[in-house]
Amino acid sequence: MMDSREVAVWLHDDHARLIVGAAPANKPSRWAIQGAIVEEVGVGLWLRTDTIQEFRPIAIGVKQVNWQFASTQLLIRWDAVITIQVFEGSGKEIGFKPAAPE
Repeated sequence: MMDSREVAVWLHDDHARLIVGAAPANKPSRWAIQGAIVEEVGVGLWLRTDTIQEFRPIAIGVKQVNWQFASTQLLIRWDAVITIQVFEGSGKEIGFKPAAPE
């Protein structure tokens, strides 16, 4: 069992769409789940969270959509994971920020 650390888990588009029940899209979105690791198991990790964040590409920038669900724990399979960010200290805001104009 791992200690309960705040993380952001970035997911592959097709796996995230299966989790939330979203239809396939022409342009893939970026997906992140922020939460606390509950336990690591052979196939993945259990995460305590209530929201999956979708960052949809639009003509200029991205549109953020929050998918919520009733269960507070979610099993994330390793094959769905792109990367995991670990936050030190207090919770951090995750996502993409527009680049400053040059």
